[in-house]
Amino acid sequence: ATFKTIRLASQFDDGGNGEVNGDDDGKGESGAASTVGTISPSDPYSFVVPVLGDLHIDPRKMEDYATGRNHILSIIDDAKSTLDQNDNKDEYNDYSRVCMVSLGDLGESKNCDHNPDNPFELFAGTTQCHEMASSYLGSFGVPYEVIGGNHDLEGIDEFDSDARNLRRFLTSHDKETPQFCRQVAEKTLLVGLCSTIFREAKFTSHEVIIDEEQIRWFEELVKSKPADEGWRIFVFSHAPPNGSGIRIIQENHVVNG
Repeated sequence: ATFKTIRLASQFDDGGNGEVNGDDDGKGESGAASTVGTISPSDPYSFVVPVLGDLHIDPRKMEDYATGRNHILSIIDDAKSTLDQNDNKDEYNDYSRVCMVSLGDLGESKNCDHNPDNPFELFAGTTQCHEMASSYLGSFGVPYEVIGGNHDLEGIDEFDSDARNLRRFLTSHDKETPQFCRQVAEKTLLVGLCSTIFREAKFTSHEVIIDEEQIRWFEELVKSKPADEGWRIFVFSHAPPNGSGIRIIQENHVVNG
């Protein structure tokens, strides 16, 4: 199994004004030392968010995912322990500053001996896949957010349309919309944009496509949270958007026709 993890955390004390302040001694304007991967009980701008890349869960190899969970839990438990040391718990000790983001591609895109009635069915995108992924992502003891990748609507034997497959994805992960927005710290948002087209893709089913409704929602969100008022927005998608300058399997995930 491929298990990629990034630890996302606030790096500098912004002095409460939404700006990044740092000097040669690695301290912010307040003089408090701050380090990537740490959280401060007294700093409402600090947070810790483990970010999981493609899980591609194979139900025959769950011991690998248990090992991966233990690595992530050490990060989460450290953050919670730090928050618990704060005496003024009512004001700052908010576990919502510790959560997790999954970037999709939750199931393995092959038959995993999961359905004896159909030995050729791909595991990715099935109800069984999304229920197993939901159980796994929910086992870390903190809230999680998830967006869909190019394999998450691949339940082509079980669902006859992208819309039905997407509804299963949303239901399994208790999501109201494909996209998400979570405030993880003071004036700090985590925003995710979800691929919603597989069967109906114009060029390739494995292109990551963000629909127009999500784009409009995102544009309005960014307008409402301006940087000059101190807002910080971290944006997640399964593949880098066109124009980002980040090139990853362009011939597959990002296609212009």
